[in-house]
Amino acid sequence: MKRLLAIISIALGFTATAEAIIVQKLYLKDGSVLCGYIQKQDDNGNLTFRSDNAEICLKAKDATISNEKNYTVRELNSDWVKWAEDNDEFDGVGDNRTLLLADVTSKNRMTSRVKILERGEFVRYLEMTPSTYVIPWKDVMSIKGDKRSKTALSGINRIYQLKSGMEFEGQYAEENDSILTLYLKNNVRQSFKMNDVIKYTFRPINPNQDIFSQSELLDVVKTKNSNETRGIIIEQNYTSKKDVENYFLVQQESGAIQSIKLSDIVETRKEENPKYDPQFDILLKEGEVVINRQEVVIVNVKESDDKIVLDSISNKVVITHDPNNSTKVTVEYYSPLGANVEAYQLVKVNKAEDKKTKKVMYSFSYKDLVNAVYRPKELETSINNTTKAEYIVGGQGVYTLYDAKLKKAIPFIIK
Repeated sequence: MKRLLAIISIALGFTATAEAIIVQKLYLKDGSVLCGYIQKQDDNGNLTFRSDNAEICLKAKDATISNEKNYTVRELNSDWVKWAEDNDEFDGVGDNRTLLLADVTSKNRMTSRVKILERGEFVRYLEMTPSTYVIPWKDVMSIKGDKRSKTALSGINRIYQLKSGMEFEGQYAEENDSILTLYLKNNVRQSFKMNDVIKYTFRPINPNQDIFSQSELLDVVKTKNSNETRGIIIEQNYTSKKDVENYFLVQQESGAIQSIKLSDIVETRKEENPKYDPQFDILLKEGEVVINRQEVVIVNVKESDDKIVLDSISNKVVITHDPNNSTKVTVEYYSPLGANVEAYQLVKVNKAEDKKTKKVMYSFSYKDLVNAVYRPKELETSINNTTKAEYIVGGQGVYTLYDAKLKKAIPFIIK
């Protein structure tokens, strides 16, 4: 039975930036490690890997080192500067810091500005330039993925169905030519014989986002008639012993799901997904609150006639006013008990002079609370018990979040 490698639709969820997408680490039998993603896999088992950075190991007789030169910090890109700082590789101080880089020429390529890590019987070097490698599967030792951060609210889990009928769900961890591994919820790695897995299902972890917002990459499946289906593979089914009865399911952006027979597939590849929109949580302790990810000051209040008076106003949280009168205010707080429960009331604070003391007083009335027009546009609680409430506020001035239960206020300013 023809079985395309499970890697063609790996479960994602790693850190990504605008400059780089690193969702896999490819470990080769020669000691090289490539960081990036598998861009294409053909029916012959050749992998095209797009690396953002790589540590390459060559036999000394197959590599020539040349043009060794000290580059100043001003001549280096941000990736090299960060690496050199993290690894204490700079010589000198300040703007006079330098890093020794070289060129390496091998049989198939010449790579410029690399860091030599090993000399002697082998030449090992680090490259920071995006590159493309075509690698036979026989040269691959394993493929690994880093565990998702606890604050990641986006990503894809995979569900393995075994011949025994058992199912396991988790995040892609590792695979080689015979073993698959998942990270399970309890932080234990679960391994499986590849031939025991008969179905792979791919599930987005955030119910509030569609699958296209949670996957760094798109799948493109090419068939024998040269047709291509672009979307995200949501199932690989190998339940039959006949390839013609096995299939892939590809969800397209329109929502349509295309079934493709395994026997018809000649190539799969991946493309960067412009719809990818990862969401990240913030871990808070009980009583902690942030507004637009800014630390707040909680103040006491007192009642005076029909008013609730704040004992002080802090300038710690200042939000820039949206000129279209649609200022976004995102409030996040720890919710140990109630999910999706609004713990605060958002109200405009009035500024006035106290007639008796002549001091400036910031207050709001119970009528203001009753008639408050600021309701959360969105309200959701994450798996980390962090509730996020998003408000749209039209005007400028002093506002506060009011906790009626604890009689506390959290003032902030929009200007």
